[in-house]
Amino acid sequence: MLPRFLSAGVLVLALAVAASPPPALAQQRSTEAGWKVVTRGMHHFTGLTCPDQVASLNRIRILSGSSDRVAGCIYQNPAGISAIVRSHPSGNGAIAARAFRERYIAAGFPLLKTTGAASAAISFLTGQEKGASRCESLWRFRTSNTDYTLWIAYSLPGQAEAIGPLVTAFAELLAEKAP
Repeated sequence: MLPRFLSAGVLVLALAVAASPPPALAQQRSTEAGWKVVTRGMHHFTGLTCPDQVASLNRIRILSGSSDRVAGCIYQNPAGISAIVRSHPSGNGAIAARAFRERYIAAGFPLLKTTGAASAAISFLTGQEKGASRCESLWRFRTSNTDYTLWIAYSLPGQAEAIGPLVTAFAELLAEKAP
């Protein structure tokens, strides 16, 4: 009886393993959303590549598209800086930037006058904590056939010097994709 029980157990285990979803379920969902794994990153069929790391930021999630956004990725670092890079159909980057500005103004966040890399962005003060000002900024980039937005959340004054290199790293990444 014991050998028969073991055989049945092995069969049940084999069937359970065969029926279980692949261990990289997130990868499967990503593939279904138009993403595929490439060396040190993810690539969307539309051309956007999101490396595992950009400057000091690590990719933590990929985003699928919608009517005004094609694809995107979320990045974060241990210091608390977050970034989202998104691709948009040509011409929709300006619409996304306008919507960002309007939503933040409607929510009552004050528009900031910034210097350095942030001066090229739409920036808002979104909070205060422990003597630091939490800011959110949105930059627009454009290639010949695709628009991109880059949103970064960071604290001032402590993280001000980190923003320039981050924006430059993303701008270079997106410029590599331009035809």
